[in-house]
Parts: sequence; C-alpha cells; structure tokens
Amino acid sequence: MKPIRWISASLTAIALFTSQGWAQTTDSWVVGGVNGVPWRQAVESWIALDDTVRPGAVLPLQIPRGWSVTREQVRSGAVSAQRDLFGYRWAFTKGPRLLESDTLSVGWHPRMWQSGGVDATAGPTMRGLVDGDGLAAGFTHNGRSDGLPNGVTFFTLDFGVPVPIDSVVFFPPQSGLTSDNQRQRELFPSIYEVSRSNTPVEWLIFEDENVSTGTNGYHPLDEIIGTTYSNNNSIVSITSELSFTRFLRFKFGEELRTMLLAEVQAFGQGYPQEARYLSAPHAFGERVSLGKVTWKFSRFRQTPSGAIVEDPTAPVELSLRTRAGIDDDPKTYFVFDDLGRLLEVPPEDYFSSPRIVERFSEGVAGFRAMRGEDTSNWNNWSVAYDRSGDQNRSSDGSQFMQFKFNITTQDPLAFGVLDSVAFEVSPLLADSALAEISLDGVPTTEAENIEVPLGVDTVFVYDIRTVAGAGNPVGYNGIELDVPAAARFLDLEIDGRLAKVGSDFELTEEVGVLRFSFSERIQRDVSFRVRFRSAIFQTSVFLEGRIFDSDPSVIRLPQSIEAGDARADVFSDGLQVIAGDTRFEVLRRVELTSSVITPNGDGINDEAEISFNLFGVTQGALEVEVFDLAGRRVRAILTAQAVSGPYAPKWNGADGRGQLVVPGLYLIRVKVEVDEGTLTRVQPLAVAY
Repeated sequence: MKPIRWISASLTAIALFTSQGWAQTTDSWVVGGVNGVPWRQAVESWIALDDTVRPGAVLPLQIPRGWSVTREQVRSGAVSAQRDLFGYRWAFTKGPRLLESDTLSVGWHPRMWQSGGVDATAGPTMRGLVDGDGLAAGFTHNGRSDGLPNGVTFFTLDFGVPVPIDSVVFFPPQSGLTSDNQRQRELFPSIYEVSRSNTPVEWLIFEDENVSTGTNGYHPLDEIIGTTYSNNNSIVSITSELSFTRFLRFKFGEELRTMLLAEVQAFGQGYPQEARYLSAPHAFGERVSLGKVTWKFSRFRQTPSGAIVEDPTAPVELSLRTRAGIDDDPKTYFVFDDLGRLLEVPPEDYFSSPRIVERFSEGVAGFRAMRGEDTSNWNNWSVAYDRSGDQNRSSDGSQFMQFKFNITTQDPLAFGVLDSVAFEVSPLLADSALAEISLDGVPTTEAENIEVPLGVDTVFVYDIRTVAGAGNPVGYNGIELDVPAAARFLDLEIDGRLAKVGSDFELTEEVGVLRFSFSERIQRDVSFRVRFRSAIFQTSVFLEGRIFDSDPSVIRLPQSIEAGDARADVFSDGLQVIAGDTRFEVLRRVELTSSVITPNGDGINDEAEISFNLFGVTQGALEVEVFDLAGRRVRAILTAQAVSGPYAPKWNGADGRGQLVVPGLYLIRVKVEVDEGTLTRVQPLAVAY
C-alpha cells in the first residue's frame, strides 16, 4: 500500500484589527504545529493520543490489530504496576476514596473489581489477568468439597475510555499442574457469560451496584456478547460486532469443579471513541488579557483497504475548553483531621501522607482524603468553543492558563487530527476593571442579581471602576458595553461629573452595544456611571463590557470588565439581569400603526409598521409575510433568525416584484419557529387608493 504523506501545519499569531479599530496583540502561546511548544512538553496528562504519526500534530492512538488493549505494548514497570495500552496503571479497586488516595483517577486509569459493592476490589493475584504472560493463574474459583455446584462470581473491567472491541479472549494457564496434579489447561470454565456496556452509569463508577440497581448479586451489562453452559475449549475466543466498549463483565460459577484463569484479553481495531488532553498550567510571566483561540483541526477516515483519507464529513468532533488562574496549581488537596473531617493541606503534605489502603483507613487522621478543584484562585472551565477564532472565554487578569480538549468519534474508523492551537494574549491595560449593575433609583442591599419585569422599559445603571495599579500601565481610551438590543443611552458620569458628548467623549450606538471613546488615554484610577433605558426580553442576560485602546501603535487586546465592587454605595457586585416573570409567551401580540394604508405617494399612510416583541428566544426562524384572502403569499417582508427583542418591519403595499397590490383586504402573518413549536399571529390590513 502506498504510504500516506502527512503534511505538517501550524498556526501563527497574526495582528488583527476589528471594525472598531482595536489593535490585537501578536503575542500567542502556541502548542503544536511546526514552531509551537511540542504537545508532549505542554501536557499534564493525556490519554489515547499519539504525537508520533504526523509531525507537530496530535491524533487518537490507532488500536493495533492483534494487540490486547488490556496491556501496554512495551512493559514500562513491574507487573504490580501493570499498564494498559494507553500507558495508565491498572487499579484493582472500585471505591473512589481508595482510588483517589492512590493518585489514580476514574476515566483515566483502567480498573478491575470483583462483585458490585461500592468498595469492591480485586485480589492481588488478579492483576495477573492483564499482565500478558499467561503463565500463572490470576483468578481461581474453587469447586465445593460437598460435590454441589459452586456459586456465581463475577468481575468487571473499566477501560477508562471507550475503545472499539470485536473480540474477547480468556484462558487458564496453558502448562503446568495444580497442587493436586491436575493439568491447569484443563481447568477452563465450562460455564460463563460475558457482557459489555459503553454507558458510564453511576453504579459502574462509584455507587453500590446492588443498591442502585435494586438487585443482589450478578446481573449482566447492556449487551451479552457470549454465554454458554457447555464450553469445551481451553482458550475461549468470543467474536462480536466492532463496537465502542468501556466496561466488560465476566461471570463464572455454578460448576462442580475448580476453574482457573490466567489472562483476559480484548481486541479491536480503529480508534478510541474519546481521546483527551489536559495541558499543564502555563505561566505568561505577567497578568494578561486573553484574545482569540485558534486551531487547525481536520477529519480523516480509514478505508477498508487501510488507507487514510481526509473526510470533512466524518462524525468526529473537537471540544476545547480553557480556564485561567492566579497561581500555578488549580487543585486543592485534603487529608483527614483528628475527627475524620476534610482538612486542606499543601500538595507536598498530601503526597507525603499515607494513602488509604483498606476501607478501615478511611477517615483516619493524616491519611489522604481527596483532591478537588481550586475555585478560589481559578475560573471554572469555560464552555466549549464553537469555532476557531472565538474569543477566549476565561477571565482576563490572570497569570496562568490551562486548556483541555476531547476528540470524539462516532465511528471506530474515523478520527480527527489537531495540528496546533494558539491562545492570543497581551499585557493588561489597567490593573483591574470592575463593574456592577443596578436600577436607577432602586438601592441594593446585598450582592445579588438584579431582577426586572420581562419586557418592561427600565432605567439601568452600569458602574465601572478602573484601577491603574503600580508601574506604568498602558492605559485605554475607550469602553465598550454589551447591552440589550433595545437599549437607549441616557447619560455618562466620569468621576462623579456629568460628561458631555462631543467634548468629553464620543458615543457610538449599535444594536446591543454602547461604545465610548475618549480623546486621551486613561492611565489613572477612574470611575464611570452609565445610565441607559431598555426592556429585557430574555429570562437572563449578562451585560459584559471591556476597555480598549484604539491606537494602532499600542497593539494591545481589549481587557474584559469583571463583575465586582465598582462603587461603594452599590452592592449588587454583578453583571447579570434576571427577568422576573418567567410565565410568558414567546410572541404575545402583533400591532399595526394603521389598519389601512393608501400607498399613493402623498406621504400619508403610505406604509404600515408591524411591531411585535420576541421573548426568551435564543435561536429559531422568524418570518413576516403578507397573504391575500385566498391564502396566496403576496410578499415576504422579513425572513431572519429569531432572537429576543423588539421588531418593527414595514409594508408599503408592494408585492414580491415591487408592484403595488390591488385594493382589498390582506393578512399580515408573523411566524416564529422555536424548539417549543411554531407560533403565529395574524393581523388584517386594508389597502385603498
């Protein structure tokens, strides 16, 4: 077969200019590609990924045909630390505390446990089932001395990530004798059942299976792939449809004799359903503003012949997220105190503490308890970015950033390649920029979201405080605020003084945006108070903002305005506005400025304005159309994506070809298609000459 030629690609940071003239920084943290930091150097942890196939890129690890996913291809440690195909050490416990105190993680490290209890474990010898040598028995189920069938026993494997499996093999040692001179290869199970699942239900993760499922003892997983009461093969090989599999369950017992197992193996081909990457926290060396997140991602497919071809339609997705913080460790660490409670400690104390080895050591003072996310010094993970070039959703003003991504596929023979990812950054314009929302004339008494009636015109106050801080900040000469689409500017105060348009600032009003530009760069502590009037047409809105410098020679990113204490006599400390009335219709009513139009060019009633409001709509389809009384469409006045806010299209009596319609009665129909269904309102309108 002709070898596939992979072409290397990378991202470079490019100076970008918005329509407002903002100069964007050329500084970027680039991982991957030709010139970026190598993926392996930037990683904290990754699973099911390969950076050796395509120079500079990372892609899901191809499952080697004929190699069991239960063990690594080249052993890197002792059997007691046996690793799977992805290089992660096997855990022989189900219990979350035991697992975490051993510095292992669910979803990363493969697990094996016997029975279904919350703290189920596998005996020390069971690690031999995945060591790959097949020489010694790793699992024994003894026959009864009274000659009756023995009981049912079962154990479960969790691969951590779903892998495409089409074959399962298990067998006893193929040589040697037992202590009572039985040939070990003859002690194969004659009764077994093997089932699998790809659904990470709670009782397969942490919970007590018997309690959660309402049944005691064994029950199979979602799909039974092999079952028999009359096996005669020493080496059992079960073939099945190639399917993503995370959990395998083996059931044995109800036999008159002892049975042994030396090895369990699982084979497949293709690519894991999910491959994950978590970067180490990256230090920028100073607090920064965050710009665009860009990447190069391609989809490929393996054909039946084994060739790799690019396929933009392959069912593969990249999900990338970020978070930012003020220190170099986004984790918190806990041990048990003298009363068995959680006590936060430095990481060095956590890792030097004894780990939980049995259930009895849980809660004992000084033993490791758990690790958690540091939400005091770090943001929560952002939502996934929709497309390359999106604005970074983590907070400005942090010195550290971390990113993670998943590459997921719905087809075992399809995969994605991530060439590189770049994060645009620049130094801050001010040490801090804080803002909070309040209602004009309505005092706030505590930190809480502002609540207003839905669709009612209200006067809002947006307070901003910027602090220059130590050193020599670059400064800014503009402020941009995101406001509701129907907002109208009222006035602006600067340091308590009413400012004048034209002399103190220039104002640009666009739909959903107020932009203030100042003639001089601000490099000192300043307070601003903006008043605007608007109705809210959604149940919740965040009125975000940013400061910027439009001087191209400065080359700095805008800096986001964060929610916080911007003014001493305002206590909301937030930028969220809640619409209090949640019992609303998406489309309440449609009103016409006139019930009759006379489009004769005299300037009187030549057209009618069709006004209506949409409430609580984030996406949908909107159509405003004219029909005659026979139901024929005369004209489409407006066809657009439906979003919350006021609308006021007009009709001048012309049809779709621009010709005036004949006199008569017509119907104006407003139709909105949203997830809840299709909503329509119809108003009659007469045309006369």
